Amino acid sequence: MTYHELVKNVKDTLTAVDASAISEHIAVQVNVTGEAEGIFYIEAAEGKLNVEPYDYNDRDALVAASEESLLAVMAGKLNIEQAIADGTVYFEGNVDKMTMLSAVFAQLPVKKTRKPAAKKAAAEKKPAAKKTAAEKKPTAKKTTKKAAAKEEAAEVIAAVAPAAEAPAVEAPAKRRCTRTKKTETAEKKPAAKKTASKSKKSEDKAEA
Repeated sequence: MTYHELVKNVKDTLTAVDASAISEHIAVQVNVTGEAEGIFYIEAAEGKLNVEPYDYNDRDALVAASEESLLAVMAGKLNIEQAIADGTVYFEGNVDKMTMLSAVFAQLPVKKTRKPAAKKAAAEKKPAAKKTAAEKKPTAKKTTKKAAAKEEAAEVIAAVAPAAEAPAVEAPAKRRCTRTKKTETAEKKPAAKKTASKSKKSEDKAEA
């Protein structure tokens, strides 16, 4: 931030503050150190605060501070009396008038910075990333189960295949017992002839 930007920032902030509680005239010169080095003054008159980019010879007090400290005071994040007490802000001059002016500074609203919003956006993105990773895990497990089922089927096929390829054992062919049948036929035929001859002799006796 440049010197002119800093002065404009202080002027826009303080001219909007109600200074009607200050009944006396107060003039404080501010010496800025750091990147926005320069001099300006703050004047309380007729219930208003004026800020101009000049030095003030007939001043009631002098304040010296860095750009960061002044911006913190304007943002309502740094108490001017506490900053003077701990040496963050240098002060010399009329303490009573500076106390009246610091009471007006206490009315400054605390300005929010954009950093918390950036952190919030980053925090919102993290759960989305975790959710995506959690959704991918069941798919990986599902794929593993399929692969295990395929491997098991392949093992079963490999175990059954050798048994299926082995040649079937042929049953021994039944042998016909031709000799037995011939013997039976041979034995039966004489018996038939013998019976026939007996019947012939019976017939001859009957005729006689």
